Amino acid sequence: MERMSWLSKLTPRAGGQRAPRSASLQPPVTADPETCLMVFKNHWAQVLRILERRGSKPAPDDLSAVRNNTYQMLNLLAEDRPWGDGDKDRSQGDGDMACGPILEFVAAENLLERLLCWHLQGDFTEERKVEQLKLYEMLISQARQPLLRHKPVLTPLLRLLSVCAEPASAPLENSLVLLLNQLCVSVAREPAILELFFHSHTDQGPANLIIFSLLIPFIHHEGARGQQARDALLLIMAMSASNRAVAQSITDNSYFCPVRGPVGIPSSPGGVPSLGQCWHPALLGQEP
Repeated sequence: MERMSWLSKLTPRAGGQRAPRSASLQPPVTADPETCLMVFKNHWAQVLRILERRGSKPAPDDLSAVRNNTYQMLNLLAEDRPWGDGDKDRSQGDGDMACGPILEFVAAENLLERLLCWHLQGDFTEERKVEQLKLYEMLISQARQPLLRHKPVLTPLLRLLSVCAEPASAPLENSLVLLLNQLCVSVAREPAILELFFHSHTDQGPANLIIFSLLIPFIHHEGARGQQARDALLLIMAMSASNRAVAQSITDNSYFCPVRGPVGIPSSPGGVPSLGQCWHPALLGQEP
């Protein structure tokens, strides 16, 4: 009975609340951190039983169970907070950065990487890719702590982006661009995170480059998808004005081609200024 009372604290509040930009994550969790961690571990135990089965294709019920439990876990991870002032000595080994109890557990178990590996071993359909992209977008956008600082979150996220590099459906394109946009927003808010991208690698090369490579095919699309892609690139380009490493990386290793004058990118549709107009002179080998 006591355990049930704890679980009841995590039941979503009634009402038609919508999470910002998405309707998938539940309203904020109000239980204490120890209770949230206990429930998180319970969900993970159910997932782990499925992940550890070998030699058989996952049944539809298994896929549903993993999906539902993963959703609950990421909801709890999004609400996780770093330890309070009295617990500053509690930190994980990834750069000695303080983090919440659930994030500590996620890092210790390498949980997100193991989940992604399980998906990749099976028939990782476009529908399942969309689900994973949406979960990460919600997690990054609603997290109560800077998750991208931590490699156990960043590494599987970048690997997922690499797997989704050639979307073949509109839903997958939409989810991919939305997540890339959120990543650029997060980096713009905390530029120090960008250093981690430069030291991470995916199947397609340095991780900082995959963001540009994936966004470029969408910058001239009409509608929300194109606008989100342009906004995301403009955020990173603005950072190049004060970060020469970013500028040099874009110039030397991306699909952008500097020419005399502005960078050779046509004007965006719908009256949106050319991305080249926002380019910093450092990218052209000039002093501002």
